[in-house]
Amino acid sequence: MIDCPLGKSWFSFPTADNEAHSDSVCSDMGICNRDTGECDCRQGFEGSACERLDCLQDCHGNGECLSMATLAEKYELNGDPTPKSYGNDPNNPLTWDGDQIFGCLCTEGHEAYNCLANSCPKGDDPQTQHQHNEVQQLSCTDSNDAGSFHLSFRGETVSVSATTTAAEAETLLNSLSTLERVSVSYEDPAIYVGASGLDADALQICRSSEGLVNIEFLSPTSNVPELIISNTVDIDGDLTITTVQDGNKEYIDCSGRGLCDHTSGLCKCFTGFVSSDGQGNIGSRRDCGAKNPYDWDA
Repeated sequence: MIDCPLGKSWFSFPTADNEAHSDSVCSDMGICNRDTGECDCRQGFEGSACERLDCLQDCHGNGECLSMATLAEKYELNGDPTPKSYGNDPNNPLTWDGDQIFGCLCTEGHEAYNCLANSCPKGDDPQTQHQHNEVQQLSCTDSNDAGSFHLSFRGETVSVSATTTAAEAETLLNSLSTLERVSVSYEDPAIYVGASGLDADALQICRSSEGLVNIEFLSPTSNVPELIISNTVDIDGDLTITTVQDGNKEYIDCSGRGLCDHTSGLCKCFTGFVSSDGQGNIGSRRDCGAKNPYDWDA
């Protein structure tokens, strides 16, 4: 006869104070085959000792099957990485299963507990009024054009130099997969006076005299995390990010003006609404975020 693997018992009674879920054959969630030394696990459980809850067809190839402890480390708040701990205390009766309960962390474009649903475009409801995009303001004062720094948004980072222009900063930020589109410009249009022949976004963002640069979030449209400045090198003056206008638009499935078909990942727009550019105008986002100008009842 061959012994089967031991695992933390799923449902055994405590044996003493601070002693529960002791190791048992097949974690008390399977039958031991004494001829092979292998556990025959009950449906929904896996592992050599039946010690893990399975992830239902391994998240259908649209995500990672991870323990609660690992999922807690990957927790995000409003898109920002915000690691938490789960299961570190073996005597905590509420988190003893940190290495046994597993769930799906879906890849971009997929959702639901098993990652089988396709995500639909999100956007602002065009019927709500008096709302604004998020605007964050960069202040960078530098006298020698030799400095550099990093800007991060929701865990992704770009490198910016003191001589980076507003147009170049816009391109850099728009390259981040954690946002869709921003607009970068100087707060004071008069800053271009005397800079003949230059486009309005062609001046560098760091100057010897302060010039405030506005970063407007066109998508996502809701209240978003503040950009993070790090790895500052040779910037000899002020360098800050300040939110000057909180985004208060919606950022919801099909802009709240359609139904999401999770099989196709496409929105079925209500009558009178069509695809937008993210700002209420007709565009290609397929988000139902624009009024149909040819439907007089919309």
